[in-house]
Amino acid sequence: MANDPNDIKTTASDELDDELQQEQAQKIESASVSTTMPGGQDTELEKEEKEEAEAIEAIKKYTEEDNLGRVTLSSIVGGDILQSKFSRSLVQWFIMVAVLMLVYTYNRYQSQQDIITIDNLKTQLQEVKYNVLTQSSELMNLSRQSNVEKYLKATNDSMLKNPTTPPYLIRMVEATP
Repeated sequence: MANDPNDIKTTASDELDDELQQEQAQKIESASVSTTMPGGQDTELEKEEKEEAEAIEAIKKYTEEDNLGRVTLSSIVGGDILQSKFSRSLVQWFIMVAVLMLVYTYNRYQSQQDIITIDNLKTQLQEVKYNVLTQSSELMNLSRQSNVEKYLKATNDSMLKNPTTPPYLIRMVEATP
């Protein structure tokens, strides 16, 4: 099972080259054994050239052939389906889809983390509001006049006392010009 289409192409071309070399070696041996006539050499050279052209055509056909029409379980499991022109043309598309899936997953994860952070901050804000409300009510309760008076009466060293006479009201009379 080959992963790279170029490996398959080179393997196929190597196999065809080996076959051509073997055929040429057999022809050379048979030519040296048999008696050749001057006209016979031309026909053998023509045959060799014809076979070379056929081999080149076979290599081109094998490397350019689209195997999508022959889809079998063995071609899928063996990876032969990945050699078709159709699947090779979709490689960039699959890469783009994979990158988009990664970006989508990352964004989704980040948004979930942001939502969790927002929820935590909301609960903290609510707790702080309750604490501020509690402290302000306690402060208002302690700063009432009756509570201040109780505190002053409890301490013996305080010289402040409640006034026995009411406060004087000073009124200003507006002068008429």
